[in-house]
Amino acid sequence: MDDNILHVALGQNVKEYKSILLWTLQNSGGKTICVIHIHQPANMIPIMGTRFPASTLTKQKVRAYREIERQNMQKILDEYLLFCRKIGARAESQHIEMDSIEKGIVNLICQLGIRKLVMGAAADKHYSKKMMDLKSKKAIYVCLHAPVSCHIQFICKGRLIHTRGSVAEGSSDEWYPPALDNSTCSSRRPVDIVRISSVRSDGTDNGLELNTLPQYKDSLPCLSPPSVVQDGSIDETLYSKLEKAMTEAGNARLEAFQETQRRGKAEKDAIEAMHKAQVSDRLCAEELKQRKEIEEALAKEKEEHEKVKIQLSKAMEDLQFALDQKSSLESKIAESNEMVEGLELRIVSAVELLQTYKKERDELLSSKEHSEPPSYFLCPISQDIMQDPHVATDGFTYEAEVLREWFDRGHDTSPMTNLKLENCNLVPNYALRSAIQEWQQKH
Repeated sequence: MDDNILHVALGQNVKEYKSILLWTLQNSGGKTICVIHIHQPANMIPIMGTRFPASTLTKQKVRAYREIERQNMQKILDEYLLFCRKIGARAESQHIEMDSIEKGIVNLICQLGIRKLVMGAAADKHYSKKMMDLKSKKAIYVCLHAPVSCHIQFICKGRLIHTRGSVAEGSSDEWYPPALDNSTCSSRRPVDIVRISSVRSDGTDNGLELNTLPQYKDSLPCLSPPSVVQDGSIDETLYSKLEKAMTEAGNARLEAFQETQRRGKAEKDAIEAMHKAQVSDRLCAEELKQRKEIEEALAKEKEEHEKVKIQLSKAMEDLQFALDQKSSLESKIAESNEMVEGLELRIVSAVELLQTYKKERDELLSSKEHSEPPSYFLCPISQDIMQDPHVATDGFTYEAEVLREWFDRGHDTSPMTNLKLENCNLVPNYALRSAIQEWQQKH
């Protein structure tokens, strides 16, 4: 693994983890940032407003939802990388899928051979000024199980809470550039870049000022060449060497002071860069907010469109039902018209028959010698004189009671033609009944 890469473990909540990323960028020392992310597939999958266990769904539905999860994960990683590049830092990303986030982080540390890692110590809401220990179960697990070769810094709300492991002092892969040595100090102290605060919006510095940096020139003790007496005389050679050493020490102090000034200027430039990054971040947040508002408006418009579409579909169904009803009524009207025409024909036929009956009656009245009843006075079935003559749908007249008995025995055909009758309706033949009654009175 390249020692010039600084890894930072970030989750899917960009707003919550951005403080960790910002701290990492401020303290990266120019190293490439590698964002590592553990994608944890959801066990419950939302469908139609309800969540179902993934094990109960078809493979096709689970595969489709997993693809959506990966796309959302990639958008989150792209947002982290965009934030880094806006500040001017080199950035890349690595991710894996695991059911356990903390185990996934340890797995990536082993796979990639990570030596420097930054991750959260706890959620920001758990932060307090007295916080000294890790509060997150994930952080505790990684701290206990990660390889000892990995130097891990745990951050909460933009502050360093805990450090696990160390990098060999004086090696080329130290996290921060060391402070300059002076001749009166036996240890080295790294510059605490964490304490550099961001530039205020009014243009003033809230962090380190150049005039607050250590003044090496005044802090070092003034050394004067001692009077070295040897056998009552000054050792000129030793005095010359001391004077030369004093000159070199003065030059070293001056160079240290100049280097301190350069570092102060670099820190000020870094603060200005951070200010610009914050402005860019605000602009990005506003753009994301506008995009979210537009997406919400589009979703609302789409919902309204779906409602109108449903209403239109319902109206089309109602129209189709009305058209079907109209077609059915038209069919019934046509059948009724046919029945009316049939009845009209039968009425005409009955009128003609009545006229015939009247003519025959007249002929019977004129012929007193004829005592036998006419054949049409007789029922075709019983051959008796009809008392209550009725016309059936076959056009013949029968005794009503006899014809009903015919129907009751299961017949639905004409007794005269043996053809199936359209219906069992009977029409009283009043004219024939009057003629029969008149004939019976005379005979």
